[in-house]
Amino acid sequence: MKAAIASGAEEIFLSDTEMQILRQRILFLLLHLYQQNYTEFYTNCAWGIPLWSAELISVMKKTYPDILLHLALPHEKQAEKWPFSMKKRYLHVQKSADTVSYLSAPDDRQTFQKADRFMIQNNDLLLFYGKQGFLNYARQYRETTIETYAKFKNIPIRYI
Repeated sequence: MKAAIASGAEEIFLSDTEMQILRQRILFLLLHLYQQNYTEFYTNCAWGIPLWSAELISVMKKTYPDILLHLALPHEKQAEKWPFSMKKRYLHVQKSADTVSYLSAPDDRQTFQKADRFMIQNNDLLLFYGKQGFLNYARQYRETTIETYAKFKNIPIRYI
């Protein structure tokens, strides 16, 4: 079975201790899902939970070689303006991924929505961190958030 991992970006406001606890929760959740036959995971590798999750899955792959990591990246320049240390982590995850898909051009106004839709269309479950209903896009994209799209496609959502 397959699961997508996304967030509403609220994790960027957490303290270092809260982030460490959240990373541990994500690891335990990923291990639990693996025990329930989830072996394929998709993420857009956005800064925060999607990137952390991809890093955790990359480490899990060493112990559980049947786990697959799929990156559904909005565009090739996603990490272009990130600090060097974060860009390095992002590029390292790309090397350990089983597939890397760039879903649109950098100048496409709906690049992140396309990545989100791709993930939902290819998964059985959405793991989402954020307040239920949190709008992680500008107001004009309110009805196109990954959370709303998952509900529309009847994909179960598990809130982290």
